[in-house]
Amino acid sequence: MTNNRDFSRIVNNYFKNDYRERGKMKWQGFFLSDHTSSLKKDDNQRITVTKKLPRIPLSEVQNMLRSAAENYKKVTVQQNIKDLEGHMVPNVSGVVMGFSDNGVYINQKYIAFQNIRTVVEKS
Repeated sequence: MTNNRDFSRIVNNYFKNDYRERGKMKWQGFFLSDHTSSLKKDDNQRITVTKKLPRIPLSEVQNMLRSAAENYKKVTVQQNIKDLEGHMVPNVSGVVMGFSDNGVYINQKYIAFQNIRTVVEKS
């Protein structure tokens, strides 16, 4: 019994007075290359400024999206929305997955027609 108490006292004393947490250095070894490349990609996306494209009429937007859906073509949609710094939000690219009364689904992301600035078909 005394050995367990002594051992417990020694361990508690060590963690209380001598142990130094390495913090960030300790966990850096756990980052995989996939994690670091993903973090770099995310940083690059934040740095990239979306170029403002010319606005097209809503009827033309809807016709282009309908045509792209029927022909299984990829599109890039630019929304008329700015971020907090006044830059255009990133464009959404992909396949038209479907429509609702008020918007379109591009790769499972919903975009309201009223927010669409322009549509560009990809070859």
